[in-house]
Amino acid sequence: MSQNDTTASQQPSPTPGLHVLLAVGFEGSLALLALGIGWLCGHWPLVNMFQPDGLKGECIAAAIGLAASIPPIVALWMVDYLPWAALQHLRHLVRDLLKTWLGGASAGQLALVALAAGVGEEFLFRGLIQAGLARWIGPPLGDGVGLAVASLLFGVCHWLSTTYAVLATGAGLYFGLLMLVSGSLWTPLVAHAVYDFIALMYLLDARHGSARVG
Repeated sequence: MSQNDTTASQQPSPTPGLHVLLAVGFEGSLALLALGIGWLCGHWPLVNMFQPDGLKGECIAAAIGLAASIPPIVALWMVDYLPWAALQHLRHLVRDLLKTWLGGASAGQLALVALAAGVGEEFLFRGLIQAGLARWIGPPLGDGVGLAVASLLFGVCHWLSTTYAVLATGAGLYFGLLMLVSGSLWTPLVAHAVYDFIALMYLLDARHGSARVG
């Protein structure tokens, strides 16, 4: 890659607002898809969300999700510093993609994207696929099969590279376990959204660019 190409790839997006709208629209469509398929199948994807007289429990589940965002944030930092070639390549790939699409976006815009991703992807992968399969198969295998299938699909749908897909599958397992342990979709949804926001802010920060890589 020439110096001009490198400089160009690091330029912020000229239309961050449009790209934010596209990202939010896509993630929002995943939530609508999950609700639509759930309605057709007779399975409500919003596992233990918005329950009557359940505000205290939902707040606790959300608070657990906030605390549960810390391990993946630490993992992001570790991945960013480990000197493995596959991770170095992934850092370049992800940062260039984010700079192209969301470079120049405000913190509020990035928060909106992160929230939409948390809602859309958790409705679909954990609320619909994982919980739906667990309910359909039933005990004792349902929870394990639902967790495995949803996590693998989560990884495949994030296939920027093999390394990224493997890491995304691990993230899917983590978010899925959070739902199993807490019994509520609030926990992985909050953890996912908070992690995505911190990750976007960190990866788009020029101080954490590719200068250290190599």
